[in-house]
Amino acid sequence: MFCCALVFLATPVFALPSNVEIKIDGVKGKKLQNIEAAIGLPSGIVHDDQVDKRWLLRFIGQIPALAEKALQPFGYYRSEIKTDLQERDKDYLIHVQVTPGVPVRVRQLDLRMIGAGSDKPALRAEFRRFPLKQEDILRHESYDEWKKGMQRKAVNLGYLKAAYTARQVTVYPDEDAADIDLELDTGELYRFGHVNFINDLDYFDETFLRRFIAFAEGDVFSHRELHRSRINFYQSNRFSEVLIVPRLDQAEGHNVPIDVNLVVGPQYCLRPGIGYGTNTGARLSLKHRNIHPFDRSDLYKLEFLLAEKTEFMKTSYSIPQAGSSENNLVTTLEIRHEDIDVYENTLAYAELEQTYKLGFGKTGAIYLRYSREDSDIGTEDFVTYLLTPGIRYFQRHYDNPLNPRKGYQFRLELRGNHDNVLSDVSFAQILGAGSFVLPLSERFLLHTRVEAATTIKNDDFKDIPASMRFFVGG
Repeated sequence: MFCCALVFLATPVFALPSNVEIKIDGVKGKKLQNIEAAIGLPSGIVHDDQVDKRWLLRFIGQIPALAEKALQPFGYYRSEIKTDLQERDKDYLIHVQVTPGVPVRVRQLDLRMIGAGSDKPALRAEFRRFPLKQEDILRHESYDEWKKGMQRKAVNLGYLKAAYTARQVTVYPDEDAADIDLELDTGELYRFGHVNFINDLDYFDETFLRRFIAFAEGDVFSHRELHRSRINFYQSNRFSEVLIVPRLDQAEGHNVPIDVNLVVGPQYCLRPGIGYGTNTGARLSLKHRNIHPFDRSDLYKLEFLLAEKTEFMKTSYSIPQAGSSENNLVTTLEIRHEDIDVYENTLAYAELEQTYKLGFGKTGAIYLRYSREDSDIGTEDFVTYLLTPGIRYFQRHYDNPLNPRKGYQFRLELRGNHDNVLSDVSFAQILGAGSFVLPLSERFLLHTRVEAATTIKNDDFKDIPASMRFFVGG
């Protein structure tokens, strides 16, 4: 009795133009990928499916040097590369055997930082995270990534002219050793100078426009704050083009003036829509926006929805307040009718809301709403008047506000009524909702959301109007 087993060993082989293949043994992972990229077959060797053998042999003679150079970023400077050409009819197989050898290791390491930012804790902490230590294998990729990241960190902290005055890696292949000499000069600290609005924007005066600027004159210069300012302008839905340019060449006393060039979008925007939703059925919608009504920098919105299960008309008028682009006084009027399986109701309300910016991506609001609602829930049919004060909080954080691939947002709300203050019933509610985005691959994202709420009430629950009850469903 005997047993026979067949074992198939996979060896990296990458296909090239017809009739020629290259097989590489001895390395894998990034080393293999680097060699494959380095010894790609030149296009002129194969022409009309015919191999020019003379040029092929010349190319094979170059492979050892090319492969050895491809291994140097990983610390291998004395690799042994052997090649063998196998010919089968009109097909050719180039076999490359790689022996990486002994890696080069860091022997001497001299890292220095000078300049005005050399004592800044954030930069010192980053400097201590240099990825290579003595006796580590010399990996050029780690070295280059850290070097670029360190300089970028200094620039982002306001040291705009940070540069390396020494950056030398000396390799001694015969000694399998390398010495690193690196010196970063942070230069001087730069701050934001005066903000200049280049063009005349008619209805938007400079006081209004400065609400969108995320920094103040004299703040430490930061490209992140420039980006946040750009996002603020775009998210206002008032500007079609935003160009913010730091004038480093015009800096005086290390204060950098900023030029802002804006193109105002169309005053009126009308957006019709058609669709279907499980909570509305088939629907038609129309949205209207006026970005400077009455020749003011206010914002007016009007929205209609006509659907199988609901219809509403909502209008709001927003008056900008001093400080931030998120500081607004908003008046809202809405009338809504819903007719679904669980209930039917008609709601009309007027609301006054003051919003505040609490930080980047963080907004708070206080509001006061007066409403009348006619609810028909099962056998219950009643009218409710409510004066409802409340507070709202909203926070969001995404890697890219315009095209997010990772991040989250959530909102919280606390509201209540009392039957002694222009209301028919007393109760309080806490509401919360959130969502997050997580990349699964280059093409796919996971987008989830959750909502939760609770009602605090001592009296009969049936007195609460339909719009302020929570129904289970999707």
